[in-house]
Amino acid sequence: MHGFGRVPVEDDARFHAEWERIVFGLVRTVRPQGVYNIDESRYGIERMPPAEYLSASYFERWLASLERNLVEAEVLTEAEIEAAYERARDLEKPGDLVPEREDPKLAARIRDAFAQPASFDRSGGEPSFAAGDRVRVRNAHPEGHTRCPRYVRRTSGVVREVHGRHVFPDARVEGEDRAEPLYTVAFEATELWGPDAENPDDTVHVDLWEPYLRPVGGGVDE
Repeated sequence: MHGFGRVPVEDDARFHAEWERIVFGLVRTVRPQGVYNIDESRYGIERMPPAEYLSASYFERWLASLERNLVEAEVLTEAEIEAAYERARDLEKPGDLVPEREDPKLAARIRDAFAQPASFDRSGGEPSFAAGDRVRVRNAHPEGHTRCPRYVRRTSGVVREVHGRHVFPDARVEGEDRAEPLYTVAFEATELWGPDAENPDDTVHVDLWEPYLRPVGGGVDE
C-alpha cells in the first residue's frame, strides 16, 4: 500500500468522542494483565481487511484489534461481542450495559503500568554491527507481523546508534520472548525514493532489529 501524499498536521484534540476515550482506557487496562501484548495489538490492526482499514479512524482500528485479540485469547467470543452491540443499539445510554466492579488491586496495577512503562531491554550477546557501519535491509516479506517497513527493504544506510538487545516483535507475536540487537539506521532520501525525492538532502532514521539487516556487500538480497 503506497502513500497518499502530504499528511496535514492539525493541533487536534486527543479524543473526538467519548467512545474513543473508553477504547483507549480498555486497551491500556487489558494489556498489562497479560491478555495480549503491544506487538499482537499492532498485528491485529495489520490483519484488518484493506477497505476496512482505510475507512476506519484511529481508534476504530484500536477497537478492531482489541476485539480480535480478546477472541483469539478466548476471553470473549465473536457471538458475545455481537450480542453486546445488539443490546447497546437499543439503549439510550449504552454504558448502562457495563456492570459495576471494584478491584482495588487491579486498579493499582494499571496505575503502576501507566507510571512505569515496561522495559523491553534484554541482556545477551554482542551486536554484529557498530555505529558507522553500512548495512543493507534484507528483502524479506514475512507473512506475520514485522516492524521492518517495506520502503526501506533492499536499500542501504548507515548505523547511527546501537541500542542493545530488545524484544524482537516478529517473534513476540508468536509467543517467543526473543531479543535481538536494535539499531537506528540513517537512510538518505535519494536512496529511498530516488532522484525525485522531494527533499534530496533529507535523512530518514529508522529503528531496525538485526535480523532485518546484513552487511553491505554481504551477498545477494534476501
